[in-house]
Amino acid sequence: MRTRLALVTAVAAVVGCNPSSTGLRPGVSSSCTVTLTGAVTGTYNCQPATTAWGLGDDMGVFSFGVPQSGSRPGISVAISWVGEPTVGQYASADLGAVAHLALTMSSNQAWLATVGEGTAAAGTYTLAFTSVVNNLSTSTGNGYSTEGTLTASLAPVTGSGSSGTITLSATF
Repeated sequence: MRTRLALVTAVAAVVGCNPSSTGLRPGVSSSCTVTLTGAVTGTYNCQPATTAWGLGDDMGVFSFGVPQSGSRPGISVAISWVGEPTVGQYASADLGAVAHLALTMSSNQAWLATVGEGTAAAGTYTLAFTSVVNNLSTSTGNGYSTEGTLTASLAPVTGSGSSGTITLSATF
């Protein structure tokens, strides 16, 4: 998963930070908003949301993050699947799914939805792409501008002082 995340990070760094660009930016969704309900509430900007596919391992990945600051929670989302991204749904129960969705507070309280890579499964998610545009091709993979939604249920992490569940809903 680290290789896939490195690819997404590189794509975001190269094309996701150009404020003067207009229209679709290669490999980056044009918007991203995440809303939390339940044990933690709030709405945050989660740009850039990136989607990529790696030729070497034939794995697609969708990711975004919100940095923790003051009372704003830190949110980290990385979801991968086998194959290039297509219009449709990807879920925590899918064969080959690997994901790590985390929410942390300044008080060290934490909630997770995770599956794959030898970790105990926690929480659930459904990622739905309504539009997938391949607009960044390299010798090692592709970047995509996508539109869709993500809904996840994050479970409290034992020993972190967290309780209750959090529903994470993102539109990108």
